[in-house]
Amino acid sequence: MNIGKKFISVLGGSFGGQLCSLAIVALLLVVVSPARAQGLLWNLPESGTWVRYSGQYRQVTLRPQSEQGDLSLQWQRILEIRSLEREQAEYQGKEQTCVWLEFEVMTGQQVDGQLEVGPGSKRQYKVLVPESVVTGKKSLKADVPLAFIPIVKGYRQFDTGKVEEMKAEVLQVFPIISQVFVSVDAKVNNPEEVSVPAGTFQASRIDSSFVIEDRSSRTTNQTQLWVDEKAPFGPVKWSVRIDREEKNVIDPRDQFKKHAEMVIQMEAVQTGTNATSKLVTP
Repeated sequence: MNIGKKFISVLGGSFGGQLCSLAIVALLLVVVSPARAQGLLWNLPESGTWVRYSGQYRQVTLRPQSEQGDLSLQWQRILEIRSLEREQAEYQGKEQTCVWLEFEVMTGQQVDGQLEVGPGSKRQYKVLVPESVVTGKKSLKADVPLAFIPIVKGYRQFDTGKVEEMKAEVLQVFPIISQVFVSVDAKVNNPEEVSVPAGTFQASRIDSSFVIEDRSSRTTNQTQLWVDEKAPFGPVKWSVRIDREEKNVIDPRDQFKKHAEMVIQMEAVQTGTNATSKLVTP
């Protein structure tokens, strides 16, 4: 399996196409990546709480033989997480408190102050999450880190299409909702004061990295995530850099050369306590 060839479309083409390719990469990562923990949920705030993150995706594809030079592209992304009503539901054979969460992701270009999204660039998920599965930084020390968010049930919608019930018993955060990747050997630094548009927080920076390599490509993901467990859901901001290198299959490893890079920077820009559902479910 040539993982590098699968990954190339993440770093090139339209963003709608990239989102589809990211899904393929995620399935591959289940097999080839180190143990990891999802990076978006570190706490479950009161029902009605919401947070909006905003930032930029910047991509550069190196084209040393092109007269036009390197290809640079940039998108704006908005991610909103909403905490909705709580209810009792059965999970792993026990009745327990669960909370409905919504994740809304939009990626596009700013036009006249508005975010315009194209096909494949808007996704919504509504999932019922057991409170017991969200344990904050303790999850990094768990015997089996939660790479996905366990759910009782859930729904999803792509663009303005039909709302579908999810068949999986987990919500896969990486890489469709977020490119944040937290490995089990991530370094957790001491809290520091971090100011973002949503406020000032005492957040710990979590440094994590991993490498995927095959005979013709090598991809490196470096993540910095600032988490304050008193902030809604935990994340305050994050920065991700994805570098891709290539070589001929028969060449030695020292012949890898950089082909493309993607830099993602997101931060909390607004929070509130009046969250309502935006996804109309069956």
